[in-house]
Amino acid sequence: MPKDIRQLLFKRIGPFRNPRFYEWFFTKSPLATLRARDEEVIFRSLGEVIKPDHSVLEVGPGPGNYTVPVAHRCKDMVAIDPSSKMLQYLRKRLTREGLTNVGTQLGRLPDGLEAPKKFDGVLTIGVLLYVEEIEESLRALASTLKPGGWAIFNVALDTTEGRIYNALTGPVSGRRMNLLSLEEAIEFAEKAGLRVQETTPSGFSRAGLTLVITAVA
Repeated sequence: MPKDIRQLLFKRIGPFRNPRFYEWFFTKSPLATLRARDEEVIFRSLGEVIKPDHSVLEVGPGPGNYTVPVAHRCKDMVAIDPSSKMLQYLRKRLTREGLTNVGTQLGRLPDGLEAPKKFDGVLTIGVLLYVEEIEESLRALASTLKPGGWAIFNVALDTTEGRIYNALTGPVSGRRMNLLSLEEAIEFAEKAGLRVQETTPSGFSRAGLTLVITAVA
């Protein structure tokens, strides 16, 4: 792809911070199938840990793909995102859904995560795929949990599928995934103070593009 076209695409999508582009990319493009497979794994994992009286922190909610269904299933939520434009879009969506139990605030991993309280659970999907400071970010997430609290997150896998996806989408999105092995992902989580309970690969192949991890503090 020519350099000037890459720069134009990068400027237009900013990168992936335009809520409408983000929604189109994962619901209307060929990657909709990938999103559906992720959702199957993540919602199954959530069903095993979330309770109606839980308070949940979501880091990197984007336009609210997981925020809305999770808010319907818990007592209250706080959604933290580095993009004010994305949070504005999310607040409008929550209003349309009639949800009043979700607070929003600006923040990012690993250093800008100022959670207002301790939570029963934390959810972060798609964020750690691109964060280089994996252990520090997981440590920040763990610090927001009550003792025994749960965490569900995903990381990018160092598989053939992961490498191909990285090569194809990196030039367009302006982002490169931080690819990890299964062993590296578990080691980072445990060093951050999280006990891994379950790992499930998700993607087009059996080896997977991402690894969904359920852990407890």
